[in-house]
Amino acid sequence: MQYYDVYDWPKNFLEDSLMSENNELGNIFVDDYIESIINTKIDDFDENKLEELLTLISKLTSFFSRLRVSLEEVLGETIFSRLLDEADKEADGNSDISDTNPLRESIKKIYQKL
Repeated sequence: MQYYDVYDWPKNFLEDSLMSENNELGNIFVDDYIESIINTKIDDFDENKLEELLTLISKLTSFFSRLRVSLEEVLGETIFSRLLDEADKEADGNSDISDTNPLRESIKKIYQKL
């Protein structure tokens, strides 16, 4: 398969998006990027090449989707662990969270349920 730059498409989009957030570029839109790829990279592909490319992109999509779900789980576990640690500190009277922090009530509720 001869789609070596297909791996660069999301990388380039992310780089441009980050520069956009830093006001180095204007707004970057996914649809604009996709249109540019279609017009410049794959416009002249025949049906077989398009099917091969679609299969490749489908596999990449599956990979990134599963990676995103796994990372969300890890993040959730990390946040929950931190909240449990804060709940323990709260119970011991050693909490670093101020009385005005909205997490304080949530931590108290978590600790009460344990």
